[in-house]
Amino acid sequence: MNSRYRLYLHTLVSLFFLTSSAFAQESASDVDADKTRDGVVRLEASGAPFLSQEWLRDFQTPPRVYRPLQIVHGSDMSNPKTVEYYRDECGLGGLVVNVGGAEYIRSAENWARFVKGVQNIVDAQMRVWIYDEDGYPSLGAGGVVLEGHPELGALELAYDPEHDPPYYVRDCYEFTHSSNNVFKARRYPNPLNPAATQRFIDVTHRRYREELGDLYQKVEAFFTDEPAMMAANLGVIQEEDIRSRVPYVDPIDPEKKMLPVVSWCDDLPERYFEKYNESLEDALPSLFAGDSPEDRKARRQFWTLLGQLDCQRYYAQIQDFCHETPNGPVASGHTLYEENILMQVPLDGNKLEVLKRFDIPGMDMLNSDPIAYYYGNWAAAAFPLTAAILTGQRRMMTEISDFSQLVAGERKPATLELMQATAGWQSASGATDYMLYYRVDGADYRNEKTHAAYCEYVGRLNATLMDAQPVRKVLLYYPIEELQEEFRPVADKIGVNNQSQRVREIVESFNIIGAGLSRVQTSFCLADRSTLANLTKTPTDPEEAARIQGLFSAVIFPAGSQKIQYDWVDPDFKEYWTSSEEPLQLWEDVARAFADVTGPRLTPTPSYPSFVEGAFERDGRLVFVVVNVVPEEYETDMTLTGIPSDQKFDAANWIQLDPESGAMTDLPAKDGVIHVKMKGRQTLIFVSPQLQR
Repeated sequence: MNSRYRLYLHTLVSLFFLTSSAFAQESASDVDADKTRDGVVRLEASGAPFLSQEWLRDFQTPPRVYRPLQIVHGSDMSNPKTVEYYRDECGLGGLVVNVGGAEYIRSAENWARFVKGVQNIVDAQMRVWIYDEDGYPSLGAGGVVLEGHPELGALELAYDPEHDPPYYVRDCYEFTHSSNNVFKARRYPNPLNPAATQRFIDVTHRRYREELGDLYQKVEAFFTDEPAMMAANLGVIQEEDIRSRVPYVDPIDPEKKMLPVVSWCDDLPERYFEKYNESLEDALPSLFAGDSPEDRKARRQFWTLLGQLDCQRYYAQIQDFCHETPNGPVASGHTLYEENILMQVPLDGNKLEVLKRFDIPGMDMLNSDPIAYYYGNWAAAAFPLTAAILTGQRRMMTEISDFSQLVAGERKPATLELMQATAGWQSASGATDYMLYYRVDGADYRNEKTHAAYCEYVGRLNATLMDAQPVRKVLLYYPIEELQEEFRPVADKIGVNNQSQRVREIVESFNIIGAGLSRVQTSFCLADRSTLANLTKTPTDPEEAARIQGLFSAVIFPAGSQKIQYDWVDPDFKEYWTSSEEPLQLWEDVARAFADVTGPRLTPTPSYPSFVEGAFERDGRLVFVVVNVVPEEYETDMTLTGIPSDQKFDAANWIQLDPESGAMTDLPAKDGVIHVKMKGRQTLIFVSPQLQR
């Protein structure tokens, strides 16, 4: 992102925080910081530095700027009482809206109702985001983009040895996400075609700007939902009761042959030759088969180019449009299949690159059981957090629901306890902007009161963490180039079992290391080859290099990674290469292998693999968010490790913050050791005294 855009975003965020004090005056009760009540100890009691009045006030009664937004797209907000209900009864900070209605963006009546609704939200001093689609995936504008413009539809290059010619271009719809999702089966525009994205912007983003007028600058962000290159078989929806309810806007062709395919655009051969001075036609056989160095090179070049085109022709176009309006909405949203690095090849090319074109990169979290963090969801969070850090940003969006609980097991909504613990690990992972699909009702244990309690809980997390900087000393190498080299399109559902042994080795090692670092309370970021290059003496992106050099101290390479010699700008920067001959199998292996590169962390004694932890720094203090993701209580001593020996604290005691109750407790410490007792699925925040450097 160039300096003008960084300055613009910095200005926006600054205005955001200035506005928060006005919100707090309206929504927060007065707090007397000198009083002790119900176990809340005066913060200056032991001589520990006093937290700022703003921090104290906002934590105890979070203003709306820190609270979640409810996704109500398609709903009618033209009655002020409806908006006030969400604000006053449900405790929300804002709403995610769109024009809605049966005719979606085609109806003047729908637009008038929508504008009235936004005016009501603004009058209620609530936050406003715009969801940019009628359902998902984004880019279709509810079918409008393709109306009268079939040439803008998604394309795929298929391989069929029985066809003449064996490599040929066809429409991309059947067997893809656009025909296998739980919203609607409908044809999808081509994100690799800049004209498709431009039409999407014209009928969506530009129309919102025109209809809203002066209200447009009250909108914080556009939320784009699961755009992707489509030519990939993700499998069909397994739950028959769900699949049977999905409307088919565009019928499926039962005669279409299931084949290996890759995404395509009309000018791809020209762009390939322009970038590599090589013929794409000559490289086509290598895209689908072959183990030679030339085959791997062709695949890497192809997927690198496709990823760059996807980034430039979809994400960058939307971000550039957002930046046209000073103090207007910024670009946000999330991608598809965030937790599966193999699928990121055909869907994104390189997920880090596309996420870096969001001003507020985001994630999708359909599972509100916090233990799911260890089973892939750590990766879903690591990608947008890394993208934010690499682009010099702090905010990170999460779309959160209990979809998994509603479609599996007892098929009941998540409890407040599960919702809060899930929010805890997401905040520990960097999330700041919560977009809720949680229903207010639906069970006797879910109502306005519990919704408000959840919103206050998230607000307290943000009151502490949104103005804190993540501390992530360790990098886990994102082996996207190796996966690009190895990836072979297949006709069936794509998975590691129909890929090469090297793919299985890379994916398994990456997942074990990521989950293992999490099990030993080690916060980390991801890095592709481009990121690593910017930590060397010859960076490829000087602006990014200036932001990130000095932030990290080590990189861990999963098994199967290609060895490259780096000339690090920091002579003490460490490389750790995971052995293919002796691969790591368990989180205990990870703990032993990487114990000396953790960065600052609080670790329980003995080790406890059910604590999710995030490390931050604010006002010269270390801030640790610790979440017990299992229902069992645990009591332990936690030891601070990973800080330089010459750094000391100017006081002995820490402060413990409880986002559920709002309690702030003085916490005695000795030699960096604090005693902690955590309930099942509880989140606690531990704030150190100020560091002396």
